[in-house]
Amino acid sequence: MLKKSTLYKKLILVVVVVITTFVILLIGLNNLVSEKSKPYLLDKENINVTCKTGLVLGTSRYLISGGTNPYFKYRIEAASDLIKNHNIEFIIVSGDNRTKAYNEPKVMRKALIEKGVSSKRIVMDYAGLRTLDSVIRTKKVFGQERFIIISQKFHVERAVYIARYHGIEAYGYIADDVPISKDYYTHLREVFARAKMFLDLYILKTSPKHLGKEEIIK
Repeated sequence: MLKKSTLYKKLILVVVVVITTFVILLIGLNNLVSEKSKPYLLDKENINVTCKTGLVLGTSRYLISGGTNPYFKYRIEAASDLIKNHNIEFIIVSGDNRTKAYNEPKVMRKALIEKGVSSKRIVMDYAGLRTLDSVIRTKKVFGQERFIIISQKFHVERAVYIARYHGIEAYGYIADDVPISKDYYTHLREVFARAKMFLDLYILKTSPKHLGKEEIIK
């Protein structure tokens, strides 16, 4: 019969192996998303495609602490730049609308108008509950087979991967980011979000929670 100390050592070894394997898997999946999305990423110095529509992925305008959310600020600035200075006709603002007091599309629309974007060029998507929903709804509800996704690089990479998996010709326009040193949590969360994405795409075959009738942008 094995001694307790020996059993504990073997148990610890198994736990270490499992954790190490999990971490390696997360890193591998994370790198795969970045590599597969890289050819389709755009920035201010590299806009070599023309699309009729841009898609801004939603986030809250304010932090829990009450200050302005820099991710929101930079996405609005990027969307404004794209529609003013490049051949984009419409911007879809897609986000969560869970309560009357929390309405991401409405707030994004207001922020774009404050930037001088015409309200006639802004389309509201109230059912962008998550990135996958926003991307697929842009095709299935708004009829866009080709569009530019606007968000921070880490987010855009995942969104473009989802789009390309579903046969959508999507590109990503990179908004300014928040340094990892100032927001380690969001970047760490993205690693797990990418792992969940693979589960949604390849195993669960997840669809948007809401689709509804078509609202084709013409």
